[in-house]
Amino acid sequence: MSQFFGCIALRSDVDLDLISQKMASALAYFEPDQAGFYQTEKVFICNKLLFNTPESVNTPLICQNNRFVLAASVRLDNREELAAKLKLDENLSDHEYLLKTFETYKEKCVEHLLGDFSFVVWDKQSHELFMAKDHLGIRPLFYLKNQDMFLFSTGIPAIKAAFDQPLPLNREYIAYELKNFQPPVESTFFKDIFRLRPAHYLYFDPEKDLGRETLYWELSAADISHLKTDEERYAELRRLFSEAVKCRIRTIKNIGCQLSGGMDSSAITVLVSRIAGLEKLHTFSFVLNEKTRRFSEKGIDEQGTQKDMIEYAGLDMRNHHPVDDFFYKDAFEEKAHVNQVMGGHANSDCIWQTPLFKKSQEYKVGVILSGFPGDECVSNYGSFYFHDYIYQRNWKALFRFFREFKLRAIKNVLMYYLFKIIGTFSVDYFKIQKKRNLLKKDSPYHKTLKDSIFSSQPSFKHYLKAQVCRPHTTLRTESEGAYALQYGMETAYPLADIRLLQLVYSLPSEMFKPVPVSRIVFRTMCKDLLPDSVRLQPKHSGALTLAFAEYRMKRNLEDMRDYTIKDRFGMIIKEDLYQMNAREMMRKAGQRYSIDYMTELNS
Repeated sequence: MSQFFGCIALRSDVDLDLISQKMASALAYFEPDQAGFYQTEKVFICNKLLFNTPESVNTPLICQNNRFVLAASVRLDNREELAAKLKLDENLSDHEYLLKTFETYKEKCVEHLLGDFSFVVWDKQSHELFMAKDHLGIRPLFYLKNQDMFLFSTGIPAIKAAFDQPLPLNREYIAYELKNFQPPVESTFFKDIFRLRPAHYLYFDPEKDLGRETLYWELSAADISHLKTDEERYAELRRLFSEAVKCRIRTIKNIGCQLSGGMDSSAITVLVSRIAGLEKLHTFSFVLNEKTRRFSEKGIDEQGTQKDMIEYAGLDMRNHHPVDDFFYKDAFEEKAHVNQVMGGHANSDCIWQTPLFKKSQEYKVGVILSGFPGDECVSNYGSFYFHDYIYQRNWKALFRFFREFKLRAIKNVLMYYLFKIIGTFSVDYFKIQKKRNLLKKDSPYHKTLKDSIFSSQPSFKHYLKAQVCRPHTTLRTESEGAYALQYGMETAYPLADIRLLQLVYSLPSEMFKPVPVSRIVFRTMCKDLLPDSVRLQPKHSGALTLAFAEYRMKRNLEDMRDYTIKDRFGMIIKEDLYQMNAREMMRKAGQRYSIDYMTELNS
């Protein structure tokens, strides 16, 4: 994984040397193995390279040929296919594979790529810039255009640093955050900085206006008619799951797995142990300790399940590392670090992962695998499988659904139509919104903003697609990746492999019917991967992914007790948050309490 940044001057008086220095200094928190630089009077491009794979050590510092210059953050999963198609040496780096693919297919290159990537290609001949991003937006890429220059970077801080004056804040984005809605994926904390959307590419010609982003992929059903039986479908699921893990553990360093104790991360851990062996595998788990346990409402974590998995997989206990505390001295240091790495506040920010990444660095981990985004698609609970009966007007199947689930079925169908009317499955949603919404009722955004997670989902396939392709997938993975990068590693998500997602999306909805238990597809798929104590476990323990989350929130709020919320935009509800008890305060405020503090940092 790499970081890159650059600038195209649109006026002759733009000082490219100064801008490049400013942008480089803003990304100084990431120390690359090496960095490469390309510059002319009109453009500069910098690629900061991390050498994690066997091929990456061969990466040219600036990957270019007679016509094109490429900078990328990339892991390609179909190297063998590209090598055969383009007659490439297997020892070439992913950057070189990517450049050759672009040279051969131009903008159609994205249709030949599998993996996580964001990249730019500068055409020395036509003076055009091509930008592209992977299917789910795992790797970040941002851009800004004004009358002086076009800036791009894998990190917002680099773009901010190019300006002497604070950039205008994006009030609508801030309103989304205050209202606890998911903002559009292309928007950021800053009015003029945009995120390149997942599965899109963009051409920029300095002589013309900024072009429109072009969509090149959507999650769609594949023809699986050759898979005649459920047994054949499960065999193919297992094959693709194994392949999704295998292609993500190409590293010359150690391999890390986030072992929460849930099915997703546990199954990935077992597959890694079988494919790569035990010696290079290190597991990391968030747990409670004596200090943090008393802040936890239920006082439980998943150490029992983690122990079951370690014993089942035969893992080396010396390579299992509990993570039980946050290392920032106070909330202000934490928020300052958010600003340094992410360049602004977001409700999807994953700084809570940094203790795990910091611990991973101690054991020379090059890539760390996560179970996200599991239950969004591959390990989905299946509760809405019956949507297809209504969508397809399959009244016989719907009658069988009523007969099997009785009152529960009637309730679910009523909820389906309720969603179509008011835009949510939960009748309690608006009550929750009132408690979590910090937006003034007279704000112009209060009634106009729409929550993007509640789009039309008339069928089960619509629902699956909306869940896994929603902005949260992009926002979380790019945030985790940024924090991991500063500790010299990349993040990888086997359950976001688009080959696996497409197969799951193509399965008959009946396979997801939550009988005898929910998440039946994934549980059945993992029959030979997990012990029944884990595979069949009900997920109602109340344990949090970040075991000491409640301690962290309480500590942050205590640290900021004397901080006065300023309402410079006229959007925030005026009230004394500290009149609430601690539990209500945490639920209502959480990270959102720091929004104005982050506004001060950003401006």
